[in-house]
Amino acid sequence: MFELLLITMAEQKKEHPDMDGVRFHKNACVITGTKLYSPNHVSMSGLCANCIMCGVCEVGKKSKVGRTLFPGPFGNTQFGAEKRIPNMEDLQILPELYGTGLFFTKTNAETTLGGFKSMVPLIIAGMGSTKVASDLNDELTIGAAKAGIPRVLGENYFITFGEEKLKHTIDLYKKHQKQGYGAIVIQVNANEHKLGLAELAAKYGADAIEFKIGQGAKQGLGGEIQFTEEAWVKKFTDAGYAVIKKPDGTYERHAFPGSLSDNSLRETLIEYAKHNLPIWVKTGMGIGMVKLVEALEKIKQEDNVPVKCLTVDGFGGGTGMSPWLVMNEMNMPSGALFTVLKKKPSFDVLLAGGYSTGFDIAKAMMLGADGVAMGRPFLIAAKQKEGIENFTLAIGEELRMVAVTQKVDSVSKIVGKRKSLFALSKEAKNMFGITVEPKDVL
Repeated sequence: MFELLLITMAEQKKEHPDMDGVRFHKNACVITGTKLYSPNHVSMSGLCANCIMCGVCEVGKKSKVGRTLFPGPFGNTQFGAEKRIPNMEDLQILPELYGTGLFFTKTNAETTLGGFKSMVPLIIAGMGSTKVASDLNDELTIGAAKAGIPRVLGENYFITFGEEKLKHTIDLYKKHQKQGYGAIVIQVNANEHKLGLAELAAKYGADAIEFKIGQGAKQGLGGEIQFTEEAWVKKFTDAGYAVIKKPDGTYERHAFPGSLSDNSLRETLIEYAKHNLPIWVKTGMGIGMVKLVEALEKIKQEDNVPVKCLTVDGFGGGTGMSPWLVMNEMNMPSGALFTVLKKKPSFDVLLAGGYSTGFDIAKAMMLGADGVAMGRPFLIAAKQKEGIENFTLAIGEELRMVAVTQKVDSVSKIVGKRKSLFALSKEAKNMFGITVEPKDVL
């Protein structure tokens, strides 16, 4: 009998640094609580080349539980895809040699996003009702308000925690808001649209409404959480959510992903416009993305709907309990949007999914975005004293440093400077439409 060699994929990568860049994930991961018998000898299927059918890999675990696998542990951990595909790290920023120089301390990182002034081109993305985010609701809200950046209160928060908690969060942001900066934006999905959340958001003083179309990290599915409260089952099912009881007695809640057509989009946005608030839209990369941008522009112009911002989520992010294979095997980086857009819309475009530094934001802006939405980094920052304020300051400093390399005095002036980017691989070139040839940029 062979001695079992149980090594997680994370340990495998550590012991074999030459595997860095290999496209994970496949059949074993610490996040799903699975391992491989022989991690040094893996076939293209993800199964061990010398498989002894020990059942400790993902195939084995699915054979025991009869479900696709979700990342864990749920509730005190956040998750992001680990499959390696072209991303912001595959782009380099090239400095301008000619032009008037200045100290980065003399540049300005302030901008306007979705109709609101922001200290930096960054917002806290909607993270919904997942426990890891909802437990830090007040820290996220106060931190964003003090830092002078917009905060989106994500989908399913209202149905999960109620009207009183919704009002509390809006009031909390307003109480601590940096004068003249930021906004509290309430996200509405297909289920909560029917519950009248947009009207309640306006009633309690929200600054804007964000219409959620589908999902980001798990486009095509609905927002998901686990819960144990028996009383929540009826509440969710009555509101149109799918609830699954698990063998261990806990529950999963799945939001309806929503349907989309040109007519339904127009009708919903016209209805939201009656609340006299700026309208934001959030979606994820998918087939029809260019059509959606064009439709939003048409509705804004023809129906006088105040569409101010579109946030486009993409591969790499996701704070909650998306199925692990969905997070890794679906979608593409949001930065690819500007490879195919023929014309930048009149509303702001924010990118999300896999961004964590000021340099990431700078690259997104150079590709064509007006800013970035982050989720997971802010959960880390929220655990530190004054963490969100400090993180925002650090992001601003990094952005100002990039600005001076481009010989501009404002971060907003780097938007669309695609010729200052250089791709490190042909894959990155194809994904982002950026040259790999030094002769094109030097």
